[in-house]
Amino acid sequence: MKSAYSQSSSNVSKTWILIILFTALVTGICYAAGLYFNMPWLAFIGLLLALGQGFVGYQFGDKIALSSVGAKQVKSEDSPQLYEMVQNLSKIAGIPTPKIYISPDESANAFACGRDPEHASICFNQGIISLLDRNEIEGVTAHELAHIKNRDILVMTVVSVLAGVIAFIADIGGRLAFFGGGNSDSDSKNPFGMILFIALLIFAPFVGLLIQMGVSRSREFLADATAVTMTRYPEGLVHALEKLYASPVPSSHYSSATSHFFIAPPKQTFGQKVSGLFSTHPPIEQRVAALKQM
Repeated sequence: MKSAYSQSSSNVSKTWILIILFTALVTGICYAAGLYFNMPWLAFIGLLLALGQGFVGYQFGDKIALSSVGAKQVKSEDSPQLYEMVQNLSKIAGIPTPKIYISPDESANAFACGRDPEHASICFNQGIISLLDRNEIEGVTAHELAHIKNRDILVMTVVSVLAGVIAFIADIGGRLAFFGGGNSDSDSKNPFGMILFIALLIFAPFVGLLIQMGVSRSREFLADATAVTMTRYPEGLVHALEKLYASPVPSSHYSSATSHFFIAPPKQTFGQKVSGLFSTHPPIEQRVAALKQM
């Protein structure tokens, strides 16, 4: 398993690689669309869009994620015990105390976001506060602070924005490809451009999924292990994970673009079950077994 230091360095490099790949994919889609609709300037528009969204993801991705779950910031006077817990564990982790948010979502979950430890936030769903006891919430808090310490939040935050943009472009592009657009004269449309355009649109959603999978499983194991070094109490996190994975309450703010943020896979409203192959989180059995070995 990687050390926290090597994981931190790897995440910074991975973020820039993802932004470059995202820029290439969006520019490629717009270039192919330009060939098909005889609008060559679309490639330039795609490049500007990709670079702009990459900047937005890096600079404002945390605010977008928090807004998507209806989170409200809490101060020490609003929830003194929770604030003190986060503050004390942050000192142990050697990082600044992140901003603390609570989402009204009744599903039991939590996540951290931001581009670095100096610009980090931790969010608790109302459901997790109601479900877990103090030791269990402490384990969850330490896990999220570990993500901040390891700079997992940088790549996670950027990915949440990029994956959402990829899905949006694929949806709009699919409508254009199948319902027409641009010059109505079919003879003026480039058939190679059409083939490339449609191929990229089909491929784009899978890229978004692969990006999310790429930032997940190994980082969860490392965050679990790092959390235990903070609390010195593996059972707290073990019991928390068992309750979170077993909780039947669906998330009222589910989005595939942000599911990788959470400590446990968020429950979907209609009860769809994601295959383990495509899950952004390791199986609960593997996480608990690794913690019990500690």
